[in-house]
Amino acid sequence: MPDRVWEARQELMRAGLLGDVRVDGLIPDVILRSWRRSISNSVDGASPCRRQQEVDTDSFLCRAAGPVLDRWQQHLTDTGATLFLSDRAGSIVARRAEDTRLRRRLDRVHAAEGFDYSEESVGTNGLGTSIAEGRAVYVQGSQHYNDALAELVCAAVPVRSPGGAVLGSVSLGGPVGEASKLMVSLTREIGQQIEERLRASSRPQDLALAMSFMRFSNSRRPTVVMDHESLLANTPGLPYVNVHSHVMLWELLNSHGWSSTDTARLLLDESTTEVVARRVLDGPRSHFVLHFHDLQEIRHAHRASYGATGERPTTAPAVERSVALVEGPPGSGRATVARTLHGRASRADELRTAVVSPSQDTPWAELRERLASGTDVLLRRIEDVGERDVRDLARLVIGQQSAARTERRHGTLWLTACRDHAPEAVRRILGEFEPCARTEALARTPDRIPELVRSILQDIDPEGRHAFSPAALQVLVQWHWPGNLTELVDTVTMLVKEAPGSVIQQRQLPKRLREAPPRRRLGLIEEAERDAIIRALDTAAGNKSEAANLLGIGRTTLYRRLRQLGLDGNEGALQRSH
Repeated sequence: MPDRVWEARQELMRAGLLGDVRVDGLIPDVILRSWRRSISNSVDGASPCRRQQEVDTDSFLCRAAGPVLDRWQQHLTDTGATLFLSDRAGSIVARRAEDTRLRRRLDRVHAAEGFDYSEESVGTNGLGTSIAEGRAVYVQGSQHYNDALAELVCAAVPVRSPGGAVLGSVSLGGPVGEASKLMVSLTREIGQQIEERLRASSRPQDLALAMSFMRFSNSRRPTVVMDHESLLANTPGLPYVNVHSHVMLWELLNSHGWSSTDTARLLLDESTTEVVARRVLDGPRSHFVLHFHDLQEIRHAHRASYGATGERPTTAPAVERSVALVEGPPGSGRATVARTLHGRASRADELRTAVVSPSQDTPWAELRERLASGTDVLLRRIEDVGERDVRDLARLVIGQQSAARTERRHGTLWLTACRDHAPEAVRRILGEFEPCARTEALARTPDRIPELVRSILQDIDPEGRHAFSPAALQVLVQWHWPGNLTELVDTVTMLVKEAPGSVIQQRQLPKRLREAPPRRRLGLIEEAERDAIIRALDTAAGNKSEAANLLGIGRTTLYRRLRQLGLDGNEGALQRSH
């Protein structure tokens, strides 16, 4: 028997967005509207969902919905039904299904946690269409825009916050042979129970966020309302926020001085995004309303309007020099910065890397040969060059300078160094060069941590199986990281190896991180004292008695200052970390 619903959808797709088809009451208006939106979004109706992203399984919505979904999963045992919960963006954040065969079938169409089931991604479906329509929907068989879902039926309703904002949707689905309009009533009841739990557990702060969201947002301007635990975003604002950017924005906003005004303009993403931020004092604690502006789009529009020509470069110019110095404290990511700059500026892909270490010889002769043949060389930790190797370092540098003067073909010598830790003879050599980049300790730049965590996860978990919950990421930002980048890499790597699930929660973090006091920004005198203590411990190879003697203070005083300055969390990291 021909599938008349499928044929009507195909006819509409051929007719186009403005075309018309005869449905003779066969297709409900809500489905027809959704089909047209799907065509407008150029949705691929032939392939399963491809969009996948990290989701917050510890969100306010998930915590409220979890017990409700668990209870209804027991009620629906042996019915072949599946429960889905999505966030406001349409991404599935929870799934409950008892039947193993059904779970496998759902996995084949990517109906699982992390996959994007918004209308923009997969077209007409329960989760996405209920959010788009703002009401209950029933989608059966070929009414789904995606052919991979044609064997399923689902009913879905949006889930709203106590303030009325849509937080996501809940759906009850199953095989098309089990279709029943009673599914809509059941789904409404499940949605109402989730909303009751949201109201019962909502904080006055959540209500304040919802009120600000309704007051300051509109359908066209990218808007986000946030505090340190939660955020609300309208549809245009969704591309600007995720777990990592939430934490980074919170750090950036709290570091801003709000004494003279409650509004501020801030630049993000190497000056390509402007944020107009407003501090709101309503509610138990202050929160922020953010409006985002893409400066590149504004510049393009400006050029189109006035005929301006020329493009402003978005990356640093290529480093054209015989010796390139990246300076900063050990373990602060100097080598990573050097490799990044080399990638932007290199004439060849190869970069020979060597590390100066007191425990092994540095291959000076090989490095000179590599440079002479045109290969770029990265020599790390120049501050560890001993007295017997200073002459070899000087010879290497002089050779580079000579090659530059005679314009001979030569590679670039990249150096990473910390002047404060280097011997006097090495400092004199470094004094001839202006650094092309400087790095800072993580304690001074906590806003870097979310993006660094993302990069580390990409390196150690390229399949993207793990992510940090917002609460866990906030703890990472609050920690002082005395071991700098090395400690952060080791911590993230350990957590990925030991985490029982895909989302790393706050309770799974090391105890020293969970119980650390909230970060406070150090004054200039405290920063200088912190640096002096780190240098003394470094010189004393971690021996606190010897470090206290070098500093001219008692051992008890040193222990107290270590605690106060956030340096007592990782004893091993206080010894030389790179």
